[in-house]
Amino acid sequence: MTKTKAVKNICDFAIIGGLVLFLASCSSMQSVPYQQPSQVKVFTEEVKLDIYQPPLPQEISMRDIQWYVMTNTPCKPATGQNKNPKYYTTEKYMSEKYTKEDGTTSTRAVRDEAGKRILREQLKDENGDVIMVCGNMDQKIAELEKKIGGEFVMMGVSVKGYENMAYNLQEIKRYLNQQKEIILYYREATGGFDNDSKEDWLEKNETNQADQVEDAKRDNDQQASELAQPEEKKSSFSIGNLIPGLPKTKD
Repeated sequence: MTKTKAVKNICDFAIIGGLVLFLASCSSMQSVPYQQPSQVKVFTEEVKLDIYQPPLPQEISMRDIQWYVMTNTPCKPATGQNKNPKYYTTEKYMSEKYTKEDGTTSTRAVRDEAGKRILREQLKDENGDVIMVCGNMDQKIAELEKKIGGEFVMMGVSVKGYENMAYNLQEIKRYLNQQKEIILYYREATGGFDNDSKEDWLEKNETNQADQVEDAKRDNDQQASELAQPEEKKSSFSIGNLIPGLPKTKD
């Protein structure tokens, strides 16, 4: 028991001596001055985002419409008859065709010796009554029958309806113009005009639209040529029929 206690005391003295030597060595080391950490600097850099600027839609392609204005008033006496198409005319004075000095033809009034215009003779029916022509209905119907080559269907519109149609077209035009201005505004807001001016971009847009039309036309021509080519007929020859025992394969 005494021996164990002595060993324990020796270990305690050894530990205390080691700590004393360690502290003494630390105090003998050169002290390092405290350095304050460097200040963190924050930089803000604007990064431009490239936004895709699509071209404007293609221009509206409209087809011509032929209008026929028909009326059944006023009623005038018939003074002539057109042969093809057949209808009565109501010209009051006589006229004739002549050739100008430049070789073109024109129409001029026929006058008597006194210089007055000569009236046309009014046409009469079998009963001796003057044939009356009311408006231009017969003339326009005859022209349409000749143009179409048969019967036709007329679709009429009132004067007020025609005014409303013209108003609607103007509204569509106004809406498209305002939409275009909105597109140009957002293009400018997103930096679309940094490299090009408004006029330059519109010019490039027209070029892009023309290229799109050419590409569409080229695709249509290619599809039409492919449809025009005859289909290739598959041969009925099969090696399986020639050599029995082989597995049949799909052609």
